[in-house]
Amino acid sequence: MIAPLVPTDEIERIAALCRLHVLDTPPEERFDRITRTARRLFEVPIALVSLVDVNRQWFKSHPGLDAFQTPREISFCGHAILSEGAFIVRNTLEDIRFSDNPLVTGDLALRFYAGIPLHEKQGGWRVGTLCLLGKEARDFSEADIEALTDLAQWAETELNFYSIEQATRITREHESRLQAIVEHAGEAIISIDAEGIVDTFNPAAQRMFGYPQQAIIGKPAVLLAARRFRGEVTDFIEQLGTDGISEGQRINRQVFGRCRNGKRFPANLVVSEMQSGGRRGFTAIVRDISERRRTADTMKKLNRQLADTLTLQKAILNSTNYAIISVNAHGQVTMFNDGAERMLGYAADEMRVQADLLRLHDKDELTQRMQALSFELGRPIRAGADIFIAKVRERQTDEAEWTWICKSGKRIPIMQSITGVWDDAGKLAGFVGVAHDTSERKRIEQLKNEFIATLSHELRTPLTSIRGSLGLMAGGATGALPPMAVKLVDVANKNCDRLVRLINDILDVEKIESGSMRFEASVQPLLALVEQAVAATHAYAEQYNVSFDLRSEIGEMYVSVDADRMLQVIVNLLSNASKFAPKGDVVEVRLRRMDSHARLSVIDRGRGIPDEFRNRIFQKFAQADGADNRQKGGTGLGLNITKAIVDRHGGRIDFVSEPGVRTEFYVDLPMVDAPPEAVPADSSPPPATE
Repeated sequence: MIAPLVPTDEIERIAALCRLHVLDTPPEERFDRITRTARRLFEVPIALVSLVDVNRQWFKSHPGLDAFQTPREISFCGHAILSEGAFIVRNTLEDIRFSDNPLVTGDLALRFYAGIPLHEKQGGWRVGTLCLLGKEARDFSEADIEALTDLAQWAETELNFYSIEQATRITREHESRLQAIVEHAGEAIISIDAEGIVDTFNPAAQRMFGYPQQAIIGKPAVLLAARRFRGEVTDFIEQLGTDGISEGQRINRQVFGRCRNGKRFPANLVVSEMQSGGRRGFTAIVRDISERRRTADTMKKLNRQLADTLTLQKAILNSTNYAIISVNAHGQVTMFNDGAERMLGYAADEMRVQADLLRLHDKDELTQRMQALSFELGRPIRAGADIFIAKVRERQTDEAEWTWICKSGKRIPIMQSITGVWDDAGKLAGFVGVAHDTSERKRIEQLKNEFIATLSHELRTPLTSIRGSLGLMAGGATGALPPMAVKLVDVANKNCDRLVRLINDILDVEKIESGSMRFEASVQPLLALVEQAVAATHAYAEQYNVSFDLRSEIGEMYVSVDADRMLQVIVNLLSNASKFAPKGDVVEVRLRRMDSHARLSVIDRGRGIPDEFRNRIFQKFAQADGADNRQKGGTGLGLNITKAIVDRHGGRIDFVSEPGVRTEFYVDLPMVDAPPEAVPADSSPPPATE
């Protein structure tokens, strides 16, 4: 913290106060005689001889008051010394300067003050007061002021007088104090005469150079310099002896010292001149700077390493095709790498001067996502930057696809990752964005999707024909088949069904990714959808000797969903549970309320899901048993499609699994109000389904 500047006249007044040699000295009878006389004469409880320092008023005599000092900011005397003559406060409660003063409102309850300034004679500065304090308001006549002024002149005379004995004692105290400072100083202090002979050699110098005091006093100071520098030091001492040093000036230079054991060390030398008995002498303060030199060398090495690291980092940042952009907390661009320049066509200087990261984004896209975030948070958001701040404040990376607009106006799809930058206090200081152009990936994905769609449609026609033919053969349209042929036709028929399911799943994935899958939402009772899905999956579950136990909380739960797509979700969860449940087991299907959401849970007691598979379970073609000869069939697309459908409905799907004990897949869907036609005027809630 920087101390406030003290006015020059205040500094002079404090210097005058110090010249009196009484500050912080014990009370003296000569001052107590004056204050006792003042108390008797004016019949007041308190009389003081006060001295006013920078931050306090200190009492040289204080009969009637236990304290020996008070803060200057609440003192009456601090006002009294500001002008000549008497300073009278007849009633403190009526004076706005003192009515709320702690000395007035506190235990002392002062109501009256009268003070006369005391001067330091040499400079005429007002340094304190002789003052009276009372607990009752009173008038103070001109005769009273004259009497108090006489007493103040007596106090002023005593204040400016001290005996030869006192002066001698103070001088000796100063000498002793100075000697103690020199003896206990942490720095080496050496004094020499005009010829360069050592006069004093303090303990710190003895420790630094390894010489005892008696071995160096009276010897040339040049002995303390390193041998190769002694000629230079000799010339320096001769110049000092001839020219001296200007008053108030010091010489500061670096030298090399030499210890008694021959060890050299770098030192900083500060030399000042002194006069004693008309003779010129010099005092030198010597500091060993070996550690500072080592630190400086280390810092130089670290700075070189840092510069090399920064050069390498800059080369790496500029060699990548990824756009890397950093912005501060105000959204101003602070770094714009070469990859960003190549991708967007802007020069780094243009971005630093002109705008922030948001200007690169498509405005319509920004507006849509701001509206979506406002709806999600239930409050309007301040600006586009809030789109990124929501996740970044939780120390997460915000990763999403965006459209950027180049300097030329060209629009490019990008994948953008935004990470927060935090200062030492944990405050968000800015962002770093990393983006790569996904145009080529989008083109390849489009080609892939078109190929898959074409292939799927081309496969569907012959498969439908094959499936129909196999069905006719199995039904006896071609006559009775031998037992072995029946088995082969059955195998072919099942594999044909499996291919059809695979093609349907691939088409669903393609529709979801291309955004062409249609959703026609309407308000539905969730229980009815679940019952329909259980009925549709009953035959499939019987293959595994598995049954369903459906239970719902009391009261209907309504959701706004596409009925066909939500049936697809529920059937997929029921089919998976049936497939992995132990034979003869019961799959639990539960419906319950979760705040504003309805939760559908499907629970089986199969082998469960390994922890290492958790992060991949909703990916395409993901299966915990990935071997070619896995025991359970499936395309590995069902859960990926299920999650996409749930996400499109504003819901959430997840699972909890304890391998070998219990696995629960659950879907949370936002509940909505029942449609008017679903609630008759005179009806009670439907009974719970058990």
